[in-house]
Amino acid sequence: MTGAAGEPAVREHTRPVAGETPARGSGTTAPGSGTALGPELPSEVTEFVPLAVTLDGAGGACVAGVTAEGRWLRPEPVTAAQVAGPDPVYAVHHPVRLPLGPATGDGARPEDRAAAGAPRRASPPAEPARRAALLAAVADPDVATAFAGGRSAGLVAVRPLGYHHQRSTGGRTFLRLEFTDNTGERFDWIVRDVRLLDAGPGEIALPAGPEAPLLYAAVGLTHPNHRFPGRFRGCHPLVVGLHPADGSPLLPNETSLEGTAGAPGTA
Repeated sequence: MTGAAGEPAVREHTRPVAGETPARGSGTTAPGSGTALGPELPSEVTEFVPLAVTLDGAGGACVAGVTAEGRWLRPEPVTAAQVAGPDPVYAVHHPVRLPLGPATGDGARPEDRAAAGAPRRASPPAEPARRAALLAAVADPDVATAFAGGRSAGLVAVRPLGYHHQRSTGGRTFLRLEFTDNTGERFDWIVRDVRLLDAGPGEIALPAGPEAPLLYAAVGLTHPNHRFPGRFRGCHPLVVGLHPADGSPLLPNETSLEGTAGAPGTA
């Protein structure tokens, strides 16, 4: 498959992840009579593993993840209550199921899907070795490939060089990660991972530096706002999820990822 002009060809993530069974969809098709809001669209119950769960300071939430076949999906809409709080339905590495249909809005990206019902937890998270295998299987070789072919979500192995907070021109302070990908190119992007939302300056205890262990960074693009022309099609690039390469929890308080043995498609 050929990418956009000046971009590398995009790799389609359609092969099953080793050891996992693709989840079956319901194949439910909406009746043709439609509704007062217009014709109903077909939807299918889909299972995927969230690798990016974000929340911004204004309450905007977003989730993206991969199916057992390795295909990226981004259900919309997602509410703040679904990603934050004591028991959010969307959490990193916790498989979920929900009916999804084609995205209907203008400017839909390849990963976008319309949520046609409430998400539900599908099974416990996989154990660390299987999480590590999933990350390795779906990762792109570098940032450019992750965003090739019109894509707006992907996973890249990165070397974390440092975390810092920076105030924007609007007066808001953002956590940022400086990192390099496999090409050696250096990036400095805002981090929107919900697990790090409340971290203040000096509170990030994650390893960083030239000798730090590799991380997998889920990366995403905002919708175009025409303030960032050029390389990323007018979109703002973000780090939307961070994952240790060995499948271990990112933070010590992620007790929900300890002692688990589930896998997508097993519920």
